Amino acid sequence: MSKSVSSAVKAVDWAAVPSKLKLDAGTASALANFRSRHAQAAAKLGSLKEQLTTVDFASYRQVLKNQEIVNRIESSVTSFKPVKINLDSQLKAINAFEGKAVGSAKKNVEMIKTELESLSTTLKNIEQARPTSEITIEDMKTAVPEVEKIVETMVTKGKWVVPGYREKFGDLSIM
Repeated sequence: MSKSVSSAVKAVDWAAVPSKLKLDAGTASALANFRSRHAQAAAKLGSLKEQLTTVDFASYRQVLKNQEIVNRIESSVTSFKPVKINLDSQLKAINAFEGKAVGSAKKNVEMIKTELESLSTTLKNIEQARPTSEITIEDMKTAVPEVEKIVETMVTKGKWVVPGYREKFGDLSIM
């Protein structure tokens, strides 16, 4: 990893990413799992890079009496060639994970766009709304016709208090 990429990765506040981007739980946990696996792999790579890769066979020849064993081990070490592993299955798994992450991110983007449009519409409605001091009873009757029937019923029954008002706002009477 280049220095600029590693410094950019270190600059990101990874704990805040899921909340800031409003990621769903599955995406957030997948991101956390991926980061922990990456940290483990980076730590193991660092420890392996620090280990010595050369063996001083001359010192073993001086210490051990059985020179044939040392010669066999030295020939095995010098003739050792690392096995090449086919990484296609791992790369396919990574690509599948990346595809799921991208799909989830696109879904989140669409959800956020929809929410922003809804909030923008609500904000426009709020900005264009008339103040309550300018609303008349006729406007209320037009907007909510059932209010007139409810009020008429309450007046004929002699009820002058709206049900639930005292529970919600308290009794403001002095007596």
